[in-house]
Amino acid sequence: MKIKLFIKPLVWLALICYGLFIPASDLPTKPFLNIPYFDKIVHFGLFFVFCLLLFRPFRRLNVNPYIFAPAVSIILGALLEITQHILSSTRSSNLYDFMANTAGIVASIFFFHFFVSGKKWEPMF
Repeated sequence: MKIKLFIKPLVWLALICYGLFIPASDLPTKPFLNIPYFDKIVHFGLFFVFCLLLFRPFRRLNVNPYIFAPAVSIILGALLEITQHILSSTRSSNLYDFMANTAGIVASIFFFHFFVSGKKWEPMF
């Protein structure tokens, strides 16, 4: 069954959804380690990993992972930001969050191509 290929990205997507839709009252009031724009770094990292986890399943389906993994990631990133804006009364979304998502996706393309693709540790993804 082909859905088994996408278990890791789906679990990661569930974690992303939890993080994006958790009520603002449950978030820490002080920024973590006083790092400026920590929220954007988190968005970058979440979508970097998500896109990275999509490359291998698409490759195993014999479709171009360099097109499908980023496309799915960008579309889901946009949909989640829009949904967060519509559904959450305590959280907001903005263009900068989406840009951080996209930057993480672009970085994952280069990382996968240069450090994962064809290497012995590719099956981990």
